[in-house]
Amino acid sequence: MMQFLLVVLLALVMGGVFLIHRFGSGQRKTPPLTVSEDNGWTLIATTPAPLPFRITVLSVIFATGLAVMAGVSMTARDPSSFATPILALMIWVGSGIFIRRLWQGYHDGRRKVVHQPLSVSSQGIRLGNTIIAPDRIYALTRRNAQDGRVVVVAGHGVAAGVGQMAAGTLALLTQISHTVEVEHDGRSTVLAGGLTDAQAHAVSVELTRRLPGFGN
Repeated sequence: MMQFLLVVLLALVMGGVFLIHRFGSGQRKTPPLTVSEDNGWTLIATTPAPLPFRITVLSVIFATGLAVMAGVSMTARDPSSFATPILALMIWVGSGIFIRRLWQGYHDGRRKVVHQPLSVSSQGIRLGNTIIAPDRIYALTRRNAQDGRVVVVAGHGVAAGVGQMAAGTLALLTQISHTVEVEHDGRSTVLAGGLTDAQAHAVSVELTRRLPGFGN
């Protein structure tokens, strides 16, 4: 009987952790990069790289503390209630999902995740409803939102040899905080963020292929 209860408890814990991770991250299982064509524009859709699982572990720990306090409080009021474990479990999962979502939002902000659709054509770059014409673009850059390091992908007046420096520079960057940005009109706009090195490279290649004056 004790072994059966332990198996049930383990299953509940594993199921709860799965729910906290799945619904707390709020991320759908979509390809890292999708490129499609629409009326002369190339749509570039990226899925931000998932956060490390340790974020879920921290959320579970905080949620466990809240659930234990709630369970103790409910038990003190009604020690004979059979609903206490069920309510404590619901509090644990619900608060875990909420805390995990808070972590996700915080880190997505730091990683500069962009939720607007990105597209490119010979007319320029379109982010949401804003179009940036090619003659207004000075450079395309890949940055790291955590440490601020920059790799120039392409631009007017950029010296040759930048590509050779990219490998060494990107090796210093953190793994899931890469961004692709466009420098225009005296400012920089993030086109895609929260990416891996491979994703950022793919987005920059798709952009430079289609922008007049920026292709190889």
